[in-house]
Amino acid sequence: MRGLTSTLILVVVLAGLGGYIYFVDSKRPEPGIDGGPAKAKVYSLEVEAINEVKLTYNGETSLLRKSDSGWAMVEPVPTEADPAEAVSLAQALVNLELVRVLDENPGDLAPFGLAQPPIVVEFKGTGVSGSLKLGRKTPTQGEIYAQKNGEKAVFLVSSFQETNFNRTPFDLRDKKILKFDREKADAVTLVRDGNTMSLARTGSEWKVTAPTASRSDYSAIEGLLTRLSTSNMSKLLESEGKDLAKYGLDKPVMTITVGAGSGKSVLEVGRTENDQTYARDASRPLVFTVDTTLQGDLTKAFDEYRKKELFELRAFYVNKIRAVLDAPGGPKTYEFEKVKAEKPTEGDTWKITRVGGASHTANAVTMDDLLAKLVALKAESFVDPKTKTGLDRPALVVSASYDEGKFERVRFGQVDDTAFGSREGEAVVARIDKASMEAAMKAFDLVVMPPDPAPAPAPDKAGEKK
Repeated sequence: MRGLTSTLILVVVLAGLGGYIYFVDSKRPEPGIDGGPAKAKVYSLEVEAINEVKLTYNGETSLLRKSDSGWAMVEPVPTEADPAEAVSLAQALVNLELVRVLDENPGDLAPFGLAQPPIVVEFKGTGVSGSLKLGRKTPTQGEIYAQKNGEKAVFLVSSFQETNFNRTPFDLRDKKILKFDREKADAVTLVRDGNTMSLARTGSEWKVTAPTASRSDYSAIEGLLTRLSTSNMSKLLESEGKDLAKYGLDKPVMTITVGAGSGKSVLEVGRTENDQTYARDASRPLVFTVDTTLQGDLTKAFDEYRKKELFELRAFYVNKIRAVLDAPGGPKTYEFEKVKAEKPTEGDTWKITRVGGASHTANAVTMDDLLAKLVALKAESFVDPKTKTGLDRPALVVSASYDEGKFERVRFGQVDDTAFGSREGEAVVARIDKASMEAAMKAFDLVVMPPDPAPAPAPDKAGEKK
């Protein structure tokens, strides 16, 4: 009983202690936006209630207005606003905290920088309106002198709040370089130096359609579209670009056309000077410089958007392979067929048959190595159609069936020490890395070579076989 009584007393004490902690914590004030104790708010506002903000910073005025379609800039030029910047500005007014009132009735505002304040904010909305003036920082640089709603009192707010309001019209306007529906993008045309490449999307698959049809590098084209849809102007040079020759935009160095459904958006790219590339959206009169994150895409070789891998097959789902090898005595044909294991605990095997000859079971390690080497074959580059490639008399032709009905055939040619490859159904010809091609051929030789016969049993001392 003594143990039970002690336990009950301990439970009661812990429960009381937990209740006390909860009571104390519930009374503790919420932290302020600077991480310290909460301070009184300058305004009693909700972000959703604000639908207009007029900000003047160092003599430049921006007027933003919210409608059902979002935030728009009304002044100094009618255009879309940067949604994140507009919401951040409204949120800064809501979060603004008063450090303390410094002077209820100052005689001269000049010492506070409030006679001609560098920052003036006016706002209004559903049942709310007000204004804010921010002047100089205090000698310690920790606070800023401020006034609100035309009142005489001067108060202090934390100096870090200044960064929420020192916004220019360029900061607050929409800065996207190109407007298109990213999810509906289904066509891209690239033009540079007299060369054109066109790509089209069907479902989730991108393909190169011109100048020569081929598969595309999905990640490369999707990456380009993502950067085009998210990149911002680094600097707005002209709102009414009339002298386009000044920027090399009268005859663009490059154009990128993005089709999205029935709509088209065109980015025209001009000269690059001092690491700044001039550009414009053809549907708008603006001239701007592009974000440096996009500059790599503007100089990338068009063939970088083609898929480099010659084979789509993967070792775990390929079923059959047929290989025709050119040889001095005539072509040799080999058929590879995967044989399913009889037991779940056993691995699949590969049966290798030389057409017109014998069959054998491939060594599992060498077969896996061959499949890996085939998958690894990639284009170093794509060659001109007039290039001699040896594909008129292929050194090797590999056909593969895989993934429940899919089929592909790749032909390989060789001229001197250079290997070339071409997929059936594609007119492009790839120059193949020499080391990769040699490694694949060695792996092929190891697989098709029948295993050595088992050695005969050695005789025992009496001359009899063991």
